[in-house]
Amino acid sequence: MRWVNEETARYYQAWLIEDLFGDWTLVTAWGGLGSRRGRARSTAVPSYEDGLARIEKVAKRRGQHGYRGAEAA
Repeated sequence: MRWVNEETARYYQAWLIEDLFGDWTLVTAWGGLGSRRGRARSTAVPSYEDGLARIEKVAKRRGQHGYRGAEAA
């Protein structure tokens, strides 16, 4: 998922990755639109379903801060 706040020219992304051992990791990244600067964080999650629940929480929080959903790039 990708969220964009046009007013502040910021973006936020979140996605789930499964490794070769079947473990799930939630990766989040954020930064300025049109900038090469940004940050990322990886967090282990117990299951795919838990990762989806965390992404839903992120989506709700981003919406409260003026971000709109966009296609992942």
